Amino acid sequence: MQNFMPHKPELLAPAGNAACALAAYDAGADAVYAGLKRFNARERTGNFTPDEMARVIRYAHKNGRKFYVTLNTLIKESEIPEAAEMLAELDRMHPDAVIVQDLGIVAMLRDYFPRLTIHASTQTGIHNTAGLAIAHELGVKRVILERQTSLSELEAIAASKPSVELEVFIHGALCCCISGSCLLSSWLGGWSGNRGKCKQPCRRRYHTDKGNGFYLSVQDLCTMELLPRIAETGVASVKIEGRLRRSDYVDHAVSAYRMLLDATSEEEFKSLLPAARDRMAHTFGRKWSEGFYTAASAKTLVKHDSLGASGQLCGTVVSAKDGFAVIDVTKRIHLGDVLRIQPRSGDEGPAISVTSLMVNGARVNRALQGERCTIRLATDTAAAPGSIVYKTGESTSDYSRRVASLPAPRPEIPLQLRLNASGLTADLCGRTFQKALELAPATAHPVTPESLAAAFEGEGSPDFVFSPVQAKVDGDFFLPASVLKSVRRELTAFAEGIPASERPDPTADSLKKLLADYKSFRHPAELESAQERVILPRGVRPPSPGMTVVRELADDPSPHEELLLPFYIPQKSLHDVAAALDRFVKKGGKTVRVTSIQHFTLLKKYPGLTIRTGFPLPCCNSFAARKLGRLGASSVQAWVELERAELEAFARKSPVPAEQFIFGRPVLLSTRATIQVDGDMQDARGNVFRVSHHGVLTQITADKVMGLPRVRGFAAYLTDLRDARADEPGEALFNFGYELK
Repeated sequence: MQNFMPHKPELLAPAGNAACALAAYDAGADAVYAGLKRFNARERTGNFTPDEMARVIRYAHKNGRKFYVTLNTLIKESEIPEAAEMLAELDRMHPDAVIVQDLGIVAMLRDYFPRLTIHASTQTGIHNTAGLAIAHELGVKRVILERQTSLSELEAIAASKPSVELEVFIHGALCCCISGSCLLSSWLGGWSGNRGKCKQPCRRRYHTDKGNGFYLSVQDLCTMELLPRIAETGVASVKIEGRLRRSDYVDHAVSAYRMLLDATSEEEFKSLLPAARDRMAHTFGRKWSEGFYTAASAKTLVKHDSLGASGQLCGTVVSAKDGFAVIDVTKRIHLGDVLRIQPRSGDEGPAISVTSLMVNGARVNRALQGERCTIRLATDTAAAPGSIVYKTGESTSDYSRRVASLPAPRPEIPLQLRLNASGLTADLCGRTFQKALELAPATAHPVTPESLAAAFEGEGSPDFVFSPVQAKVDGDFFLPASVLKSVRRELTAFAEGIPASERPDPTADSLKKLLADYKSFRHPAELESAQERVILPRGVRPPSPGMTVVRELADDPSPHEELLLPFYIPQKSLHDVAAALDRFVKKGGKTVRVTSIQHFTLLKKYPGLTIRTGFPLPCCNSFAARKLGRLGASSVQAWVELERAELEAFARKSPVPAEQFIFGRPVLLSTRATIQVDGDMQDARGNVFRVSHHGVLTQITADKVMGLPRVRGFAAYLTDLRDARADEPGEALFNFGYELK
């Protein structure tokens, strides 16, 4: 069949460290995504040092590959200077894009580091064309769609010909929650999934009055059979999840999808599926599914009656003592394998690498089925008798020498070139280099600005590199390779004579301007008294007079009340929501509360409206507040996860009047998966949660009501009585009393 998968997308692979990046490129990945030690959604993995990242980026570009950096967590006010320093560091590295969640980081990139390309993280939760439109307005080049977007929705979104590129996940672990809105891990101890610290409480066992099970643990995603249909949508990139995994996983997963993407016919694709499945079997994940792409899969994605575990079952712990564990082996264990010791409770178990292996008191390289072996445990690792042992990774190649030999990056010298009938002129570091040339007219393949720039881009000496290079060509000329080489050599010698102190550093200038502007941020003049606002269900009156009432779209708010828009709007529901919004405005409604970035697109046709933001649209820092203000928000709600010190810092610095969410039951988890609970469920620690169903979403709230002290400096305080009574005690302080991790 001709033109099988004519829209072949980029194959994008995870890299938790430099070894994984090299494994991904070796296996055929077109690009990798990776993070530094801070501000990325997988802080539990090793991640990169700045030097490692710069070296791998240089390696990638030299070999025609791409490298994307994840800076996709929410940033607290106190972290703005550190985040700014990191952006400056990335600006010098020239990654192909930065993957971002926080609106404040988006603003900092666009205003101060414009040469860095922005990709909107799946954590932004964008799942419809309204979200894509506002992303384009924000300067985003690519949107990584929310992972609970179905395949039919993806096809409809792609058919709209959006002005941004689309990226979708095709393989790996799935979160149960709508991306960017999960508070469950944070609620249970401040370990925020929105800041890369998730403790995966969705993988735990929960108890109900009808029994117990893993009610929030979803299967892994595997889209090998769906790949042609996904590619046919025209998405720019297909992405493999797994930055917490090792290089063996990356190698197997990338190899499997590479062979399928390279199939030239439907027949070849089908013939390659068995080999691809075999490669994938070595990744040791959970049971495969088609995720949220198909309705049938979404209904069965949660298998609550099976252990929410990952890996290949290979044994059971018999005993553990003095840093060693004795295991009855059911599948071969080899030195270098990675094992996870899973408690029977279903809580997250520790992962260890097998560095010492004994059978019958003798050191061995492997233990076979039916044998009893002893392994050394990592420091402070618990291994209770009866715990189940899973293999999550195999012994793998040692990339340490290759990583160590990667060339270090060099300082950059920006270069501007002009070629005309007289010769070549180069401007660099405030100086001008000129070379007279006798150029013959081109009979074919004349020099173009692009080819001239490419001839100098990345060239230089051991002490510097020409980058970025801009070029202009006035005329059609033939430039022999020998002449070009000679000119490049002379220009390099000219640049070597410029002292390092005289070389411009535009990145340092941008960072200096950013920090100076940030220092000048001022909170609006404090009001004489703060406003009291309350979210109420249909027919319920406010508990106190003078409170501003907020109601959901479905509760038909009156014109003098605020309209609260739903944060999750499937593509097919956009028209209905827009029509309901139009009816509200036509009957005199004047204030709308947005809970997702996509809502700003819907509000563009109503310039006179008052716009306020609210949960779960995150606003953690003053740069995010300023960006929301520029989009039209007259007030912003501080992110509910923040601790007291950060709420105080935000209230002092926000250039837009700010609101504090002080009372109610915030939604901790929202999902499109089918959850087999209707009512209460409880974890092993006694925490009780409520499960309720709202349209396409199932939502989890805590049994305890959140009640926070008021922080001075806020212009308004919000109470949410949709799922709480005003007379209930506010027993939970959430993260108010201690540092949000």
